[in-house]
Amino acid sequence: MAEIITFGCRLNACESDFIEEFASQLGISQDYVIINTCAVTAEAERQLRQKIRQLYRQNPEVKIILTGCASELNPDLYIQMDGVIGIISNGKKLSKVEYEIYGSDLIEQRNLLNKKVRGFLQIQNGCDNNCTYCVVRLTRGYAKSFAADDIIQQARYLIKKGYREIVLTGVNISSYGKDFGLDSSFSSLIKKLLKEISELKRLRLSSLDPADIDDELITLFANEERLMPHVHESIQSGDNMILKRMRRKHSREHVIDINLKLLSKRSDIVFGADMIAGFPTETDEMFENSRKLLIDANISLLHAFPYSKRPGTPAALMPQISKKISLERARILRKTSATLLHLSMQKYIGKCTKILAETEFVAKTDSFLPVVSSNPMIPGQEYNFKCKNIENDTLKGETYDVIA
Repeated sequence: MAEIITFGCRLNACESDFIEEFASQLGISQDYVIINTCAVTAEAERQLRQKIRQLYRQNPEVKIILTGCASELNPDLYIQMDGVIGIISNGKKLSKVEYEIYGSDLIEQRNLLNKKVRGFLQIQNGCDNNCTYCVVRLTRGYAKSFAADDIIQQARYLIKKGYREIVLTGVNISSYGKDFGLDSSFSSLIKKLLKEISELKRLRLSSLDPADIDDELITLFANEERLMPHVHESIQSGDNMILKRMRRKHSREHVIDINLKLLSKRSDIVFGADMIAGFPTETDEMFENSRKLLIDANISLLHAFPYSKRPGTPAALMPQISKKISLERARILRKTSATLLHLSMQKYIGKCTKILAETEFVAKTDSFLPVVSSNPMIPGQEYNFKCKNIENDTLKGETYDVIA
């Protein structure tokens, strides 16, 4: 079967699952490589071009098909690269008919049950925000929520296929329903999913915009055990002036307030975040505000990126910070977050917690902390786990009971 390569976000990973299924159903041969691309940073595009060149060097007969944000943004550039034979637009990447031309009559039958762990479920696409550093609206358009009934149907399908946990994904999932009107919201969708699908035992959320985390969602985390206690926030900066220049809708004080509220309702919540280091005009004092926010808001699972200049965005016209400084600031953020992660893990030593096995020896806690078990597990199975120590920012111990 064709190889599927994914760059970028969880939404791309979700979409790649569909593309992989299309490739299997259509019998697209191993001569093809389908790459789901990303354009969120210049580095992502550089790695994409590097990968295309590598694939062609390894096999000059390779047939590369591109889809996703990078090929949407610069199709003329990528179609000229050696090995690239076609581009499928973002708007059509989830249409099976787009892939039929590359298929054969061979249908590969695969037993998917009991091999699935975490299934990604897209609930919306696009974004109505106008952040000064971002090209998402150029590649995916304005926010569009999917019908709740269709989402529920897809959730049931994923569970039937054997997935033990479902992750809601999208470009900006916490904005779900705003294009439908006052009667629909992100929280109401979560309630509907959990009410109508009793067999859905684990529901996880991908990245949330802090401006959209309201009391209704906080209450859901407090009262619904099936909603996993892991909150990943698109924060980007901990300095209010930089946030304004980014055109973000939250402040550092808002992030601290909602995180403390969530912790007061559910003490096992672990916070993650996306943050940009070295945004144009960021001073040492502004950067220090970002570093301190990690501590003040209890953020221990961090994705820190040095700022990447994107042509055509307002931020590209602002006074730039040197790449060297941006890289160093990103390193400092990661180091601070790693210290906080170790502190949050220490409370697990000698105690028991639930985990979901991802491979024979690797798992995640409900709050998405990494686990290594000394005894073998069945991927997709839940276990009770006793932590003995911490090694390389990972909880280590053994399972002692299977959770039905």
